[in-house]
Amino acid sequence: MEKLYKQYRDTSQWLLVYIDEVQPADGWQAETKVESGYEVDQPENIEERLAMARICHKKLRISLPVIVDNLDDKTSADYAGWPDRLYIVDKEGKIAYKGRKGPGGFRLMEMKEALNRILNL
Repeated sequence: MEKLYKQYRDTSQWLLVYIDEVQPADGWQAETKVESGYEVDQPENIEERLAMARICHKKLRISLPVIVDNLDDKTSADYAGWPDRLYIVDKEGKIAYKGRKGPGGFRLMEMKEALNRILNL
């Protein structure tokens, strides 16, 4: 994703929307998540969610601009973003590409082809 962002950031606007924690320490977690040693509780207020987004941005070394969904998770619900998903929204505000649910559904080459088509590259 980072590579695509760097390749297309001058011709398109990119945003990463931070939503609720998929596997919080105070909820269900996959064994691999527990073994990683990276455990955080589900944020209980917007300040905690903002702090978690900053930590995620830093730890994952993401350079994409990050915005944070409200605690009502409206953006996540509207875009079926849980646990994560890739979208391209065109200049008219219409969804031009909707990826499958990630991370297993991420098809970065498919997204790249859609970007090329949309940008006439």
